[in-house]
Amino acid sequence: MESLSTGIEGLDVLMDGGYPKGKGILVTGPPGAGKTILGLHFLHRSCLEGRKCILILTRELTEDILNQSRSLKLDLKPFLENGQLSIRNVFEDKMNKIKFVSKFGKGLCSVDTDIIEYLSAISSEVDAVVIDNIGVMAINYDIKEFADEFSSISIILLKHECTSLFIMDEDSYNLTHRLAGYMAFGLIRLMSQENFSSGKTKQYLYIEKMRSKAVPVKYSIFDITPEGMRIITGMK
Repeated sequence: MESLSTGIEGLDVLMDGGYPKGKGILVTGPPGAGKTILGLHFLHRSCLEGRKCILILTRELTEDILNQSRSLKLDLKPFLENGQLSIRNVFEDKMNKIKFVSKFGKGLCSVDTDIIEYLSAISSEVDAVVIDNIGVMAINYDIKEFADEFSSISIILLKHECTSLFIMDEDSYNLTHRLAGYMAFGLIRLMSQENFSSGKTKQYLYIEKMRSKAVPVKYSIFDITPEGMRIITGMK
C-alpha cells in the first residue's frame, strides 16, 4: 500500500513508510501528549512535498497553532500564504456567530458549524486533511449521532482519497465508547507515565491498529524536542 510520510523519520520506519494513502487515522491521548504536534509534522511534510492540505481547528486559535508550528521549526505560515494550506477554524467561526446572533437576542443553540458541509465542498486536489479536535462532537452529540457524524466525515474524505488525521482527546474518546477507534482505518495512541522518584515523565506511542500494514506490536518511547517529535526506541 502506498504511504505518505508522517514527517517523523522514526515513525515512518515503525509504520512501514508512513500513513496509508487515502485513509483516515485516529490519534488519541491525554492533554499535552503531542497529538497536535503529530498533525503539524504531517502537514508540514505534505506541504514540503507539494501536496495541497487542509487543517480544520475546533478548539484552538489559528494564531496559536501557527506560532506553535513556527517554534517547532515546522512553520506552516508560508504554505498558508501561498495557498497550498487552507485553515478552517470552526472555533473562531462559532465565536463570531455567537457575537452576531447575540445582537438579535438569539440563544447559543442557534449557532452550529457543519464540518460535513465544508468537507463536501473541498477541491478534488486536496491530498491531506487534519481535523484537530473531533472530540467536540462527543459534547454536541449523543453516541448514535457521534457515530453517524464521524462515519459521514470519514466517507467524504475516503471518496476524495484524502489521507486524514483525526485528532481526539482521550476523555472524549472514552466518553464515546472508543467508537472512532473501531471505525478509523488506523489508530495511534499517545500516553505518558510519570516516575515520581525521578520526577521525569516518559512518553509512549502505540500503533494500536493499522490495516494493511505490518506494524510492530510494541510501545515506542518518544520525546518532544525543540524541533518536534522524535522517536527514541521501542519496547515490547
